[in-house]
Amino acid sequence: MTTAVDHPMHRRAGLRLLCAGAAVWLLSGHSPYRQWDVYRKARLVLLASATDETSVRLAQALAVIYAQRLPQSRATLARARDTNDLVRLIASKQLEVCLLHEAEAHAAFSGAEPFADNGRVALRTLAALGEHHLFVCLEQVPKAAAYLLVEALSEHWRDLDPALVQRAPGPKPSPALRVPLHPGALEFYQEHG
Repeated sequence: MTTAVDHPMHRRAGLRLLCAGAAVWLLSGHSPYRQWDVYRKARLVLLASATDETSVRLAQALAVIYAQRLPQSRATLARARDTNDLVRLIASKQLEVCLLHEAEAHAAFSGAEPFADNGRVALRTLAALGEHHLFVCLEQVPKAAAYLLVEALSEHWRDLDPALVQRAPGPKPSPALRVPLHPGALEFYQEHG
């Protein structure tokens, strides 16, 4: 004699209910995306393209500067697989600051190829890192935060390897800059010549 629990139809229904409950549990509070969201909001994540070794080295150096000068930033480096992935992460606002070759930053800012599929990315310049690389952020970065980032970099400019920044005397970009300065960076440069 079989009971209602032993009946195959009831076992299948119970198994489906158990699987559905497990799926809801796994997809809700235990999502890695929520952990990523918390991680990136609790840290200054300096993004660089893994295909641009100079950007990676510059981002590592900046992370050290910010970890020492602004310890509450918990600065760290993140490498995007390539520059296209980097621009997508910035355009989607998953991260807010990155290092880019000047020509790539301008292409992303203007919505040109090879980044046209992202549209115009609202980038603003924080600093020039030599002749070819820019330290940029999204325009949504608060003015005070941008000011602090530029101030800390300026104060510790001598800690950077001179070869990495082509012996530039400081982080202030040239007047020919094609990605506009962030208002916080502009304020710092106006105050400090």
